[in-house]
Amino acid sequence: QGNAAFKAGDFPKAIGHYTAAFIADPSNPTYPLNRAAAYLKLGKNEDAERDCDAVLRLDGKNVKGIFRRGQARVALQKLNDAEAGTPSQAPRNGHGTLPKRPPPETLVAFMKLWSSLSTEEERWDVLRQIPATRLPVLFKTSLDASILAAVLHSLRVAIAAAPEDEERLKVVRAYMVNLPRVPRFGTVSLMMSAEELGEAQAIWDILGQYRGDGVEGEMEKRKEEGSRMAWGCSR
Repeated sequence: QGNAAFKAGDFPKAIGHYTAAFIADPSNPTYPLNRAAAYLKLGKNEDAERDCDAVLRLDGKNVKGIFRRGQARVALQKLNDAEAGTPSQAPRNGHGTLPKRPPPETLVAFMKLWSSLSTEEERWDVLRQIPATRLPVLFKTSLDASILAAVLHSLRVAIAAAPEDEERLKVVRAYMVNLPRVPRFGTVSLMMSAEELGEAQAIWDILGQYRGDGVEGEMEKRKEEGSRMAWGCSR
């Protein structure tokens, strides 16, 4: 019932259901985790942070709890606490550019790093270093709607900022083709709002049709067509 209310956009009702479920089973971290997502939708970031603290007391390695607590803390401008021990804003080198970070090798590492970042420039810097073909292995079965929406938003901002940058277009296209291959993508995408899914359409509109030729080009076009359908996007 909580998930149905959340999907319908009735976040107060969803919070009520998750609260009742958590009272009935206080050892299950799923209920405060889901309630935190609803609180974030309502801008109740302190409540979301508190629920994520509860999740992590029950399951210290819960990557969604780490991610959502980071979202809440960034919104609360607790940038130094977004991830303890990780700078909230990366220092720049002498040329005014972001230093190159090693790409995260695990989902926990990705979540901790992502939740510590405060600008889209920093998020793009992380995404571009992760080979898109590794996304199914990186996320495994832990992808959820808030993570997917955050990554999608960063991709849209990145491509809108430099629509003529061929290298950037290539990276974003690879992400859009490979994200639907992550386990549970179909289920997770159903939990996204129309506005969030609209970002996917905006990205595909900027990318346009793949223009490769020959056998390899035809294969890439078919992959892209399947990915567009998975996103629910038109050509």
